[in-house]
Amino acid sequence: MRAEFLIKSAFSLLFRRQLNFQFDRIPLSATRLSRRKRWNLVKVGLNRLFPIARTMGRPYMAHISPANVCDLNCRICPSKDDSTKARMLLPFDTFKKFVDEAGDTLLYIILWSWGEPILNPELAKMVRYATDRNILTVSSTNLNQLTKVQAEELVKCGLTALIVAVDGTEEESYAAQRRGGNLERVLSNIRMLVTAKEANGGVGPILNLRMVVSRDNEDEVNEFRKLAMDLGVDMVSYKAFSTRQDGQCDPERDKIFAPEQEEYRWYRYSKWFRADRKPGRFKCRFPWTKPTLFPDGEIISCEFDLQYQHPFGNINDQHFDEIWFSPEAEGFRSRFQANRDEFTFCRNCVYDYRVFEGCVVSAEVFHEQG
Repeated sequence: MRAEFLIKSAFSLLFRRQLNFQFDRIPLSATRLSRRKRWNLVKVGLNRLFPIARTMGRPYMAHISPANVCDLNCRICPSKDDSTKARMLLPFDTFKKFVDEAGDTLLYIILWSWGEPILNPELAKMVRYATDRNILTVSSTNLNQLTKVQAEELVKCGLTALIVAVDGTEEESYAAQRRGGNLERVLSNIRMLVTAKEANGGVGPILNLRMVVSRDNEDEVNEFRKLAMDLGVDMVSYKAFSTRQDGQCDPERDKIFAPEQEEYRWYRYSKWFRADRKPGRFKCRFPWTKPTLFPDGEIISCEFDLQYQHPFGNINDQHFDEIWFSPEAEGFRSRFQANRDEFTFCRNCVYDYRVFEGCVVSAEVFHEQG
């Protein structure tokens, strides 16, 4: 969160104990915020205003991977790469320890990374544990795997929002993106979720149908919106296709995958498909605000540190505060501040030189949540 946004939200924070914000264009509202959470946001704002190397606060968000394994084989995704660490399911006890030790200042948890969260049978249990501690949760799924029991659990566990990555309205375009998946099965599972939410009186996660727009499916954008409305989900969103998932910058990839329509591209390209650098580099503060927890308990500065080049520590071995304020973490921040190109997973950050905020190009909410 930018310091300017926190300043504008000061009245609501101080007197209503509430903060309304967006994550991936999904409208979220953190309420009943404790004094500690509000004071921590002040510290986060100071770190934004005065970008010193030393961290002044604890994280207000966390990126947690319930599963670093997947049932699909999507293009450019590192989940199938043998060099990606912790290709396993996150144990509930590891999740619980993290929330017990870091949760006092967390507003929300991002519950996915390089795998399929629903493959973890304890996902709903994790969500419920976070919800009971007044922490919002957002997850993302390809939804090729779902039982009726799982659908009911996901609706009732307190999950704030669920992104369903579909990426196409035809089997051919869908399969080009989500290799190994089945579009009809996914659509059937979405209907199961919608039905479960209706049976729960409309209470449940914000269901967000997501299209990652590429050369293969860009002509289906309008049809995708119609599909979302027909399915009865709460919103639709469009994400640019990222060719830097593995931290590599290759103009040949962009030439193949980037959509023809400029409004759905991450970057403004030259004729050689190199990104125009005029928009500037991403002013990243993730090492100060957002720890990433992988399923083996390792805490890293960013989900793109797939090989643990610069780990902060392991939650199974240390208290979270010992890790977050450790010499390893502070040393990383200091070096990052001086020259982030020192770190290979930072040199070609997907957020550098992008022409829009975040990674979602556009979104539309159909149903406001109560």
